Amino acid sequence: MTEHYNVVVVGGGTAGCVIAARLSEDPDRTVLLLEAGPDYPVEEAIPGAVRDGRYVPMRGHAPEVDPRHDWALTAEGHGDVRISVPQARLVGGASAINGMISLRGATADYREWAALGNPRWDWPHVLAAYRALEDDAAPGDDIHGRAGPFPLVRAHEDEYGPLQAAFVQTCRKLGIDDVCDFNAPDAEGVGPVPMNRRGTLRLSTALTHLAPARTRPNLTVRGEVLVRRITFDGTRVTGVDLADGTRVGAGEVILCAGAIQSPALLQRSGIGPRDVLARLGVPTVAELPAGHHLGDHFSVPLVAPPREGAWSPEDFSLQTAVRTSTTVQPGSLDAQLTMFAYLNVATTGEGARGLAGKGSADVTHVAGIGCVLNKPRATGTVHIRSLDPAELPRVRPNYLGEQVDRDAMREIVRLGWQVITSDPLAGLLHEPTGIDDRTIADDAALDTAIEDMAASGYHFTGTCRMAPPERDGVVDEAGLVHGCQGLRVADASVIPVAPAGNTMLPTVMTAERLAAAARGTTFGEAR
Repeated sequence: MTEHYNVVVVGGGTAGCVIAARLSEDPDRTVLLLEAGPDYPVEEAIPGAVRDGRYVPMRGHAPEVDPRHDWALTAEGHGDVRISVPQARLVGGASAINGMISLRGATADYREWAALGNPRWDWPHVLAAYRALEDDAAPGDDIHGRAGPFPLVRAHEDEYGPLQAAFVQTCRKLGIDDVCDFNAPDAEGVGPVPMNRRGTLRLSTALTHLAPARTRPNLTVRGEVLVRRITFDGTRVTGVDLADGTRVGAGEVILCAGAIQSPALLQRSGIGPRDVLARLGVPTVAELPAGHHLGDHFSVPLVAPPREGAWSPEDFSLQTAVRTSTTVQPGSLDAQLTMFAYLNVATTGEGARGLAGKGSADVTHVAGIGCVLNKPRATGTVHIRSLDPAELPRVRPNYLGEQVDRDAMREIVRLGWQVITSDPLAGLLHEPTGIDDRTIADDAALDTAIEDMAASGYHFTGTCRMAPPERDGVVDEAGLVHGCQGLRVADASVIPVAPAGNTMLPTVMTAERLAAAARGTTFGEAR
């Protein structure tokens, strides 16, 4: 007999935990949450590497990494460059293994969202949602919430590790202003990043949202389950088929599998570009640009081994950053420098591209500055290779595909180079690897180096774009898939334009608002 639920949520990551928790608040609604990776149903069962927010348990970033927690995705760069991109595969998703940086982005981001045909996603509306979401002790009652489920903290200067402190001091010497709150509207400067943690405990949405809901009898959570496709009667959803041959019936299916897996599942189910579906013989349910408009924060890591005494095992890997704007896109917050220190890691093999370009066999402690383009204008694609849910799709981000991205990236890398080669930070590091002053000074040489050292920011968005059909959208403002009934998408893939900052907090905010839309309510009230 086929199981049946009112709602099946596919993907138990950052967004899926929010959606399942919120929809199961209605005791008459049965909710099934399916996750491809492991589930840790109680806090005590969560592995230490996932719990400990001092480290980033991703490939190439930490001494202890569980391969079950990662899809092991490789994206295509320039020429034959292949870029390793950690993609979370466990309940809690990226919020369970990332660097915990919780940024809202720029106010201009949400004006872009609204201009694409999403008027209810302008800055006043999302600010109200952020205030309802956050438990943030930062000053400013008009912009911060105190009673939400998602705690945010910032390190005080006396909590900085030596490298983080030196980074901030160096930036000050170079004339960069101090910022105490990067989530104040359009704040630029250097300072501590807001993080979702309590002490050293990483607070993923599996803990902030799903954990309090797990005792509800109408909520079921299953880990290590692959979904083959969504099933339909015409254009109305009837459920999902699992990889093991099981069929689950559903009144509504909500995809929260992320900006790579959500469009892939839509394509396997007959929703996507006609040529992609036809190539694999998939009958078309709805011809939509699922898998197009892939956005990501392009990154170039400037890596230098730390000198002895410059770090301790108790230091946080990430604490501080610079956020500013290039002359190419003034006022956009398109530039970010993130100071990092990853200890006891291998930079050769699969983690190399994410840290040091070609990698180094001799370096096990790495530090440096991630030079991040926050507002890329080029977008890429995600296309399935087969109908097998275990086979990863082809991911072509099209990094630097627009000249404006190249021009901005040169400025960002040069600023990062100025910081990493200036004291006091330079005094705590050995020489940076893979790049030098001559390369920095020459535009053509720097362009080549940027291509060679290319890395992902791990912030994929846009592949199930929220916009009207005439604006190349896949879902509407409520997350409903155009041309289908009973099908929503509610994760980072619906974010229409990449925000100017790490994408976790916007993803949680988006999930909260789309959960409210699915319930016929609102989340936060615009002032």
